[in-house]
Amino acid sequence: MLTYYISQSNGFTVRTEDTGSSNLTLTLENLFTHKITSYVLSGSDGSYEFTPYENILSFTASLEGGVSVGEQFRAVITDTTSSIWRGSIEVFASQSVDKSEYKTQRDWSISHESDNEYIVL
Repeated sequence: MLTYYISQSNGFTVRTEDTGSSNLTLTLENLFTHKITSYVLSGSDGSYEFTPYENILSFTASLEGGVSVGEQFRAVITDTTSSIWRGSIEVFASQSVDKSEYKTQRDWSISHESDNEYIVL
């Protein structure tokens, strides 16, 4: 499952089947409303990059139409003849890259700096 963060630039990298086509389409089916939306991925404008010898497809996506947190989509990438990748995408709220406070299960245990002195017996 791929994660899509609202209000952020979303880059995805997936391993696909062989393709020689430069016309790729990302089709999303909303699993709640069953609405189907298609997005054309074109290599000429830099919206995707395909590495043929590894079958690695990297692309950016911006889901339009007011997606909500928690929605899930069935995703299919097709070339001109057949599907080359199938998966799913779930929508999450924006996340901060820098997390200033970390939550642990051991709030009572705090590590302190030491001066690395050892007692040798």
